Amino acid sequence: MNAHRFRLTMSWITMTLLTALVAVPMLALGGCLIWEDRPRLRKQKVDMNVPVVGIPPIMLDALNEHYLLIMQAPNSGWALEIDRDERIAAGMRVFVTVRRPDPTFLYPQAIVTKRLLTQIRTDSPLEIYARLLDAHETTKGRGYGRLTPVEAFEE
Repeated sequence: MNAHRFRLTMSWITMTLLTALVAVPMLALGGCLIWEDRPRLRKQKVDMNVPVVGIPPIMLDALNEHYLLIMQAPNSGWALEIDRDERIAAGMRVFVTVRRPDPTFLYPQAIVTKRLLTQIRTDSPLEIYARLLDAHETTKGRGYGRLTPVEAFEE
């Protein structure tokens, strides 16, 4: 009985060792192969001084000692939102996202004024950076560009 138990124990140990000897190199090699096939994730350097094109005109105004962004859009489907602001040596920066209208909806062709009040006081110089996205587009990988506000809207 003891000899039979010894053989069962030895066969179990042998099978475990053989499995480990085969499985460990395969896992290591497989992990390397999978890692090599992954796309490299690098931060893309975006030149924020390139002006943004395709955005409806945006004017900078003041309300209660805070900056007010005013966008004149061709219809009510356009959206304007503040993503973040940050302090820089020369003053403040505000980052905004402008979204195109959803193409699955119909909008009347009427000029609409969208207003967005910031928390940045007017006594601080302001730089505006914007990006243009589709209605339901995710924001991954889209960089901002410099936005120069208009002095006045065309009539």
